[in-house]
Amino acid sequence: MPKDKGLASVNPLTVNDTIRICRRVYWHAGEGTDTRVDRWLGIADASLSVGARELCCLVGVDNSFRKAAARLRKLGQIAVSAERLRTVSESEGVAMLRARQDGRLRPDWDASDCTVAGGKTQVLVGGDGVMVPVVTAAEKAKRRAGRGRVRRRGTNRTRRRRCRHRGADQGWKAFKIGQFHSADKERCRAFATRGNHEEFGRQLRREAGRIALSKADQKFSVTDGAEWLRRQIRARLPMLDEMIPDFYHFAEHVGGASAACFGPETAASETWTGKVLHAAKHTGPLTVLQEIAATRPGVRARHKRAALAILEHYIAKRMEMTDYPRFMAAGFDIGSGPTEAKCRTVPHRLKGSGMRWNLPNAEAMTALACTEQSNMLTTYWALQRQQLTQCQNLWAHPFALSGGRTESTPVWYGFLGGGDEGGCGGGCGGGHFLEHEAADGEDAALIRSVVCAPFMWVAGLSGRQARAA
Repeated sequence: MPKDKGLASVNPLTVNDTIRICRRVYWHAGEGTDTRVDRWLGIADASLSVGARELCCLVGVDNSFRKAAARLRKLGQIAVSAERLRTVSESEGVAMLRARQDGRLRPDWDASDCTVAGGKTQVLVGGDGVMVPVVTAAEKAKRRAGRGRVRRRGTNRTRRRRCRHRGADQGWKAFKIGQFHSADKERCRAFATRGNHEEFGRQLRREAGRIALSKADQKFSVTDGAEWLRRQIRARLPMLDEMIPDFYHFAEHVGGASAACFGPETAASETWTGKVLHAAKHTGPLTVLQEIAATRPGVRARHKRAALAILEHYIAKRMEMTDYPRFMAAGFDIGSGPTEAKCRTVPHRLKGSGMRWNLPNAEAMTALACTEQSNMLTTYWALQRQQLTQCQNLWAHPFALSGGRTESTPVWYGFLGGGDEGGCGGGCGGGHFLEHEAADGEDAALIRSVVCAPFMWVAGLSGRQARAA
């Protein structure tokens, strides 16, 4: 038989500001304290409701946490400290990463939705690496030493903190970003990892399976041609029709050789570069190799001949991959603009002035940014609310001990809406009033749950008080 331990209050933050819930707590010898009501309301694991966590992530993904907290207070009238907003954003980023890994957060599109002219389906694959600023072990040691000196002076201005993460050996660490997108850029699935190239390849293969990449009529990659990336794509995605080095990076190689032979930003250099690029786009790589061979007798310096040899080797190694006329005739894109854009927007949040990150927190924020760039935030929060609804259905009567009507079976009451404002002492009028107050917010389900919960007192919402008699 559960033992009544009296009343205890909790103050969850919702999109309607902080509300106070005072509920009766029970204790059982075999289970301990009974917190099923908190789970039923969706506040067992956090002091913020689903709607409040969603707002924190929406403002935290694009701004520094200090600015995001100020904007949340200004626009949403929700008072959250910058530190609390940081904790919420990072914890939700970890949850999004976990939901992706176990398959709960799946894309709402697949290859069959990516149609192009002619009725064919086309999916593009991209990837690249970026650098993220992280906190080094030396910086952490310096911070701890400073806090230790303050404590030795007998002050309490700092609190001893548990060391959660080790510092990195370098100030910048490589993150790898991959994405799948349609030709019209309307559908995108982006991901990021701080793991090595093998981990990137595993995630690339997993995401390809979730969008049914093999079922697309046209499927190809457009990348910068990095060797590690080419190896992973070739090994993990053997179903691809083509692996295309994007034309921009190809032009960079041509421009480098031209500057070495004719001087940087000279008329001769620009003329030769334009001639080679025109040949590459309209006649193919064989014509480019012929142009390089025709240019070699006219240069005598060793470094100029070496630059031409490097360009010649680069193209000869990628003859089939640089056949741009064939790709353009087939309707393939030869630019990696969407991937390059993701490599700027995803880590942009991590590269603010003075920002340094612990590696796990940086990975959590990149997961949050990738979810936002993939237009999956709505899906994620719908999943969170679905889990809350399932929990509420499971614990529809949290303290009911039997199916019959006994003294221990909960009685469901309405709430007092504030005396002079239309509520009634024990009927449903107050409950309807409180539900109307939250109808425009994302936490209406939470308020309705509170309205129906047994043995609770609720205070808040512009100073009004509500009570179950």
